[in-house]
Amino acid sequence: MSRACACGAFVADETLRAQRETALVELDGRTESITLSVQARSEAAQAAFLMPVPARARFEVADGELFTDLDRISRPAVEVRQVTVDGDGAGAPPGSDGGATVVDHVEVGPYEVAQLSGTDATAVSRWLDDNDFTLPAELGGALGPYLAEGWLVVAVRLAPASGSLEAGLPPMRLAFETDTPVYPMRLSATAEDGQPLRLYVLADHRTDISNPAPGGGAPDLTFAGEVKPDPQYPALSAALAGPRFLTRYDGHFNPAQITDDIRLTRSATDEPYRAVVTVTEYVHSPWPKSALPLVLLASALLAGTLVMLRRRRPAGA
Repeated sequence: MSRACACGAFVADETLRAQRETALVELDGRTESITLSVQARSEAAQAAFLMPVPARARFEVADGELFTDLDRISRPAVEVRQVTVDGDGAGAPPGSDGGATVVDHVEVGPYEVAQLSGTDATAVSRWLDDNDFTLPAELGGALGPYLAEGWLVVAVRLAPASGSLEAGLPPMRLAFETDTPVYPMRLSATAEDGQPLRLYVLADHRTDISNPAPGGGAPDLTFAGEVKPDPQYPALSAALAGPRFLTRYDGHFNPAQITDDIRLTRSATDEPYRAVVTVTEYVHSPWPKSALPLVLLASALLAGTLVMLRRRRPAGA
């Protein structure tokens, strides 16, 4: 079975559905690093992940707590709006092989990683097939434009310690050299389901991103602000030599509308930003509707009594 995710594709021996993809892109001069965490729903015991990169990449296992820290720092502010309702609330809202060259082959943690180069998408697909990375024709064809541009394909074989992907896998990190920062998305055009993505960018300045699916809605800016090493965020602090600027985007993409990768560029301003989420809190009135006329009558009687008492006071009182 094959499933595209936002930045690549999974090949598994059982049905696999990516539920959420979270990525951190770090930009440091010409070096770009992508740390990727994909939560998938599957009983698969064997799976592989493919990701095109513009240059040979260094691969390592990342700290899973990194995304916990990023989420805590960037989560939207919450404003509570109270709405008073009557009643009990019921019903309220809720090697080389014919054109494919293996340029690297390593084992890191639970991953076996091969990097392939070549200009012939058929040859690269054949090598993947021969090495148990069975691809559907449309996914193999989608690699063609990347290979034509001189990109490589990172093929990662996943070996879950638990025996299935239900328990997840540690995040993977790839670093490579590039003059044009990019988050690869074009393989996602072959996906069957919508592609949810949370993308963090850590750079010297606030970062703008392009919309990979121009026919649909653009990703939403959720957070922009400076971050510094802080004992409250040990995993993120380990990646920081000093102050940097963190930008977060959240999006959901229709595969039929994906035509390009995400391009990352410096924003015109480093103005900080934090999205605000309004939460509606339904507060029950202490008085039922049937009691309202009695309350009004009691108020009127009390007001009348006070008027009468004032009138009966002696003039000299």
